[in-house]
Amino acid sequence: MYSPVLMARVNPWTLVPASEYEAYMGRGGADETGPLSHLFARVYRARRPRRLAVLGVATGNGLEHVNVRETGRTVGVDVNLSYLAVTRQRHMRLGPSLQLVCADLERVDLEESAFDLVYAALVLEYVDVRVAIPRIARWLSPGGALAVVLQLAGPGLAPADWPDAAVQGLAQAMRLVPPAELRALCATAGLEERRAFVVPLPTGRRLFAALFEKPGADARPSVDGQGQPAT
Repeated sequence: MYSPVLMARVNPWTLVPASEYEAYMGRGGADETGPLSHLFARVYRARRPRRLAVLGVATGNGLEHVNVRETGRTVGVDVNLSYLAVTRQRHMRLGPSLQLVCADLERVDLEESAFDLVYAALVLEYVDVRVAIPRIARWLSPGGALAVVLQLAGPGLAPADWPDAAVQGLAQAMRLVPPAELRALCATAGLEERRAFVVPLPTGRRLFAALFEKPGADARPSVDGQGQPAT
C-alpha cells in the first residue's frame, strides 16, 4: 500500500491515458487541439528554427508543421511516457531529428543556448513558473525565442468538468498563470516581449499567446508571412 506522502508526489499527468487526453482536448471537449496547432504553425513559420524544443509535447499536436529540411533537431519533453510513444509513432517522418525526453519540466536537463525556439503551450499552468522561466531562458540561443500559450480564466470546459476521473485530477494541480506574472518573470530572465494577443475559442474560453526573445546578434524579425507581428 502506498503512503499518502508518496501518492502526493505522483504527477497527475502520468495518470491520464493518451486517448482520454485527446478526447478532452478535441472537439467533443475543450476544443483546443485545432487552435493550438494553428498557433504552433504560425510561430514556427515566423521563426523557422534550426533547433526546436516543445515543452509538454503530449501526443505531438503541431509537429506536423515541422520541416526537417529547416529544423535539424526537435526535442519534445513530456512527463507521460505513453504520450511520447504516440508522438513517435505519429511523427515517424521526423526520424532521428526528433528526440523525445520523458521528464518533468522543472528537472529536465537540456543544454544551455541550444534552441532557437522553445514552445510551451498550456504547460506552465502545471509547473512552478518561477523555476521554469529562468531555466528556459538559459536554453535559448542568442536571438532565440520563447513562445507561450496560457489558459485564461473564463467560461468553458475545465478539467474538473470532464467525466473521466484522471482528467478531473488535473484540476488540483492546475494554477492559471496571469499574463502580468509571465511578463515580469520573462523580463527578469532577460527575455524581451515581441508580441502578445488573446485567442477566443468557440467554447467561450480564451488563450493568451506571447512571444519573448533573448537578445543577441542572431535575433530574427518577429513578423509572419503577412508582415504582422509573430505570435
